[in-house]
Amino acid sequence: MNPIDGYYGVDQATIYDIRVLGRLNHNWSKSLSGMTISTYNLRKGVQATRLTGNLIDQAALFGVLNTLYNLGFQLLSVERVNPSQ
Repeated sequence: MNPIDGYYGVDQATIYDIRVLGRLNHNWSKSLSGMTISTYNLRKGVQATRLTGNLIDQAALFGVLNTLYNLGFQLLSVERVNPSQ
């Protein structure tokens, strides 16, 4: 943790919660750094996917985001999760 601003550095492992519009098959987990993939109904007739997991650094996060972009998924949110939550 960076003692100056209280945020994790770009080279530290962090847990992320990423949400995208649409349904992503669980088989993509290995290609997405082992993130856990779950789907849910955003609203009637509209599905979304939640990816959660520990990524080793920000480069790994960008790799996951790039893969999702290349697959055509619309990004809904990206959050760093506090491990104590």
